[in-house]
Amino acid sequence: MWDHKKLMLFRFSSYGFLKNLKFFEPFLYLFFLANGLSFFQIGLLIGLREALTFVLEIPTGVIADISGRRKSMAIAFASYITSFVIFYYFSSFGIFAFAMIFFAMGETFRSGTHKSMIMQHLDDEDMSEKKVEYYGLTRSASRLGSALSALLAGIIVFFFQSYNIIFLVTIVPYTMAFVLMLTYPKELDGTPSGASVENAWNHVKDSFRQLVNYPDLSRMLVNASIYDSFFKISKDYLSPIVETFALTLPLLLFIEVPEQRTAILVGVIYFFVYMNSFASSRKSVSLMKRVGDMAKALNILYFIMVTAFLLVAIFLHLDLMMLSIAAFFAFFTLYNLRKPMVVGFLGDVIEPKTRATLLSGENQLRSVVGIIIAPVLGLLADTMGISVAFLFGAIVLFTIGFILPIKDTSRMGKRIPNA
Repeated sequence: MWDHKKLMLFRFSSYGFLKNLKFFEPFLYLFFLANGLSFFQIGLLIGLREALTFVLEIPTGVIADISGRRKSMAIAFASYITSFVIFYYFSSFGIFAFAMIFFAMGETFRSGTHKSMIMQHLDDEDMSEKKVEYYGLTRSASRLGSALSALLAGIIVFFFQSYNIIFLVTIVPYTMAFVLMLTYPKELDGTPSGASVENAWNHVKDSFRQLVNYPDLSRMLVNASIYDSFFKISKDYLSPIVETFALTLPLLLFIEVPEQRTAILVGVIYFFVYMNSFASSRKSVSLMKRVGDMAKALNILYFIMVTAFLLVAIFLHLDLMMLSIAAFFAFFTLYNLRKPMVVGFLGDVIEPKTRATLLSGENQLRSVVGIIIAPVLGLLADTMGISVAFLFGAIVLFTIGFILPIKDTSRMGKRIPNA
């Protein structure tokens, strides 16, 4: 029999695995393009998703903290499933915008909430010092799910020759994740204070007082949010690049249907991208120990990722598709090395009672950036090419990293008090 600690690690890892069985993800931009949308329209849809996330993020984080995190997670997966049904049955820009409402609800009820549940468990089990290592393990399970889903999605698209079907298939693991949330122990709900307007307002004030009183925490949240936003939005440009490469690759010319060529190459490349991400998530702790300082490690990884952005732009401009795809590999690797460190950093300095709200606040800041850059990147990709869009991203990221580097965590002292 497993003890409680092993069982919870299994549950947390299973959540990550199921949540990342997003069969649609490697083909999302190709799905939109196949339905007649331009990169700019895709950017508008992504911007809408981020705008809705901005509006809903803090309220849903507060709901999670004051009324129960398990319910919030269950609502999240129900919202996702609703959006998948709409994407499967319809094919117009207006209806896609409607589906994004439900997808954004899923994002906001989920983001920050599950991280705070993991941190709550670590606090309860006196394992707080293992946040980075623990989150790295659970995140590696997520990456494993992504790798498997990419390979299976490629096979599904190859045989059905349709991108719509992958939304229908994704409903299966998300239904399993919905059920999994109901099995989490009640103590992970935190200490609900009651869902009143007064309690919600006081909770938000306490959370944002931390940001005002501790500028290094604010700096970290802004840095992490911009980094995450550029990754989240720009990573999906890989599939159109792979599609172009697939249509010219001599090895695949024996396959007459272009969509099938694309399906094979997208599935295989995303499989290796995510398997690489799976390994890099597990290496996060050892890298941090080698560098010797979490702030230094975070800054180093940040600027290496900026370099990867720039390389994607250069290789695309030179029409070196294989090298641009290789730069994307580095892009994903760096993100997955850095993300567990960010979560560990925030877990160390944020008071447990306000974690879901402030971690949701990080996602809200990310959404503000996404509202702006998603349409901008789309417009640049339509009018000047994807290479220029990535050059723009590299310039913005370099500027932010130079202005807002992460400060030495020792300066922040012990855990930030609640008020």
